[in-house]
Amino acid sequence: MNPEEIETLRVIGLDLVGSFVAIVNETAWLVVYAVLVLNASTTLLRKEGRSRSSLLTWLAILVMFMITVVLWALDMTTFIMQVKLTLVVNPELSLGTRFANAQSFIFPLIAAIDALYAYLSILGDAIIIWRVWKLKGYYHAWVFVLPLALLLGSIISAIMLTYCVAAIGSDLVLGTFQKPPFCRGVQITTFAMACATTTCATVLIWATTWNYRHSIKPMLVDSFLASDGSTTRRKRSQVETVLVLLLESGLLYFLFFAIQLVGDIPQVKAWIQSHAGVSFAWVVYSYCCSVIVGIYPTAIIVLVQSRHGVLDKAAAASVLASKRHNTTSRAPWSISLDDIEVRPEITSSHDLNSSHNRHIEPHKPADRWEGSLEAY
Repeated sequence: MNPEEIETLRVIGLDLVGSFVAIVNETAWLVVYAVLVLNASTTLLRKEGRSRSSLLTWLAILVMFMITVVLWALDMTTFIMQVKLTLVVNPELSLGTRFANAQSFIFPLIAAIDALYAYLSILGDAIIIWRVWKLKGYYHAWVFVLPLALLLGSIISAIMLTYCVAAIGSDLVLGTFQKPPFCRGVQITTFAMACATTTCATVLIWATTWNYRHSIKPMLVDSFLASDGSTTRRKRSQVETVLVLLLESGLLYFLFFAIQLVGDIPQVKAWIQSHAGVSFAWVVYSYCCSVIVGIYPTAIIVLVQSRHGVLDKAAAASVLASKRHNTTSRAPWSISLDDIEVRPEITSSHDLNSSHNRHIEPHKPADRWEGSLEAY
């Protein structure tokens, strides 16, 4: 072998090893994803909690999972065809020529994977925005104009990417379209829109958490009088735990898209390709991205459904806390949760104190709080 063939063989070996490890890792994540989808499906399709919203959410989750399976199958196809075209087909050709033929076959598949991934991200973002809306932390629709506008931008960029894939899917340099001009950087645009949408949704979750801590939590009975007369603080409530988990997972999801955004910059991509270790890690990371995009919204649904009633109980407790200080004819903790309707307009301790004498409809379950997770 001449030096050129030796270098080509080394590149092929590194590429095949990286792809194999990446597919094994992706398959493991896909199994985890399948378990989450099964869990979410069981929860959303329960007869007692079934609604149009839950059915639509389940349908979106199912479509996302199907797209993820298709992407996994395409990854398997690219790996198998790369091995076949490089090492099996046309053995009379030089190794470099066979490797070039394999790349020519694979590039259109990679472009198709990118397009499907863009639509997968859109579905995930739509579910997340819908979940944030169902938190009911905001009573003005205009608050969601920005995330909806970003979601629309994601749809437009995905359509552009689809056109670029259909028209010139094989004309790629370092994974970036070169012509026509509007196709240059179109994939990085899809990453940027997804990152911006995730950022916006995470900020809304943070605002909901902040509102709970500063407006709702002070009204809850978060301390009790010990037997010796001292006051002991309780641990973080389930409500706060769920909101914090939503916030932290949103931050991780933002970092996930931010890494893709930075990694798709041509200069950064060229640097990654020039370092074998970094390139290997990037391949493994890239292969499992589609599974992670599906796992996050599904995990959010599973998490929230498992704690679906805690915020409603917190809302009821806030009313009980008010009645404890303003009612002497009845022991406050003898009131059943089913006796209380939480008024959504009560957003502060001042409002609560000023409204404790208003009518509270009996025998109706507490079904709403500014940050209620029941709608999940």
